[in-house]
Amino acid sequence: MHEIPKPDKRGLRNFGLMMGGVVACLFGLLFPWLASRRFPSWPWIIAAVLWLWAFLVPQTLEIVYRNWMRIGIALGWINTRILLGIFFYFIVMPIGLVMRLSGRDPMARKFDKHLETYRVQSRNMPNKKMEVPF
Repeated sequence: MHEIPKPDKRGLRNFGLMMGGVVACLFGLLFPWLASRRFPSWPWIIAAVLWLWAFLVPQTLEIVYRNWMRIGIALGWINTRILLGIFFYFIVMPIGLVMRLSGRDPMARKFDKHLETYRVQSRNMPNKKMEVPF
């Protein structure tokens, strides 16, 4: 797979601060608010531990960082295949089938042995169009 680069002290500190912020915002504020529940205290405790950890000994966050990056790379690999597959099979393929069935060929790929060239001449644009292109 991908090689995870070795982060420096500043990068690990930023990682710890960011992860603490994400845990606090998602689990301490957003999800309880969306579910109309009371705001729990455990996300804030986890966030505080991560923040202290990031400020005091950020070098020890490397194990957490590497495992988090491995999970992220694996999920990215899976999601890319799923999303691209869905996009292709539910958007690109039906459009192509409809265009084929209707006989539409926007790229003009039909072979014509009587043509000397398939080159399409470009249109000359008036100078006024170049001053205000949109």
